Amino acid sequence: MNQSRKVTEGAVMIALFAILMAATIYIPALWVISVWLLPMPLLIYTLRFGPKPGALVLAVSIFVSLLIGFPFSIPLVLLFAVGGYVVGFSYYQKRSAFQTLFAGSLSYIFTLWLLFVGSILILDVHPFEVLASGMEESVASAEQILTSLGQETNEEQLNMYRELIDFIPQIAPLIMIVTGAGYAFLTQAFAHPILRRLVDGQYRFPPIRLWSLPRVFLWYYLIGIILRLAVLDDQGTTMHMIVSNIVPLLEIAMIIQGASVMFQFVHVRKMTKALPILILFPGMMLPLVSTFVRILGILDIGFNLKDRIKSDKN
Repeated sequence: MNQSRKVTEGAVMIALFAILMAATIYIPALWVISVWLLPMPLLIYTLRFGPKPGALVLAVSIFVSLLIGFPFSIPLVLLFAVGGYVVGFSYYQKRSAFQTLFAGSLSYIFTLWLLFVGSILILDVHPFEVLASGMEESVASAEQILTSLGQETNEEQLNMYRELIDFIPQIAPLIMIVTGAGYAFLTQAFAHPILRRLVDGQYRFPPIRLWSLPRVFLWYYLIGIILRLAVLDDQGTTMHMIVSNIVPLLEIAMIIQGASVMFQFVHVRKMTKALPILILFPGMMLPLVSTFVRILGILDIGFNLKDRIKSDKN
């Protein structure tokens, strides 16, 4: 690569990152879009020129960001600049979209953990206890408003909601893992259309109907269910906290597997892809629907449902 081109594009990417950082911090109306564009300069530059030039641009971008909006820029630059660098490095090594998703997820999760620990050690603030406290205050305020308006409150539902709020600090690892994986996925989702235009190569996830988990996940899930039943009455113990964080992750994995079965079915039957989307997104709030989709995922891993759907069509 021409050295002058590296320097020129590096300067452009640093300037672009600085603009996006300023927009994210100082223009709240743009935050929803600009925050997901933040990883793009580091991602694209690292993909084009490799890890060492990318690391230099990352270091300069971090320095510039601290000048722009310290201390608000710290979590943003640690999350999205480093996340963009890791995703770009993974694609530079010719890894697949799913391998890159795994690498990006680890980056975001580790950064969230660092921010979590830093908040406790430096600021003496437990983020998830603050979140739970804020939600409890919201419930109390809503209850007061309903009472002042003469409306009856359902104490059973309120107590159930309060129990869920109290449970939030215990599932802090689960929240960070799901959030980190979600950030990594959205980073790639925003990056793929841009990369297909600017960089040679096919940057996309395979269709959901082709997604498939290894069969060993079924055994993990069954073991998790057994452990959850075993520690059901041991709330507050270490094992209960571990199981409470692991089993929901396995349930999410089964739901994704079940969704792939639904997309395979509509693909084989030549039906609209909107059908599983209309079922999944609103329906996942209903326990019956989520259980049905999860069972589909379990059956697919155990009995290859997608292959049977294909053979039935043929």
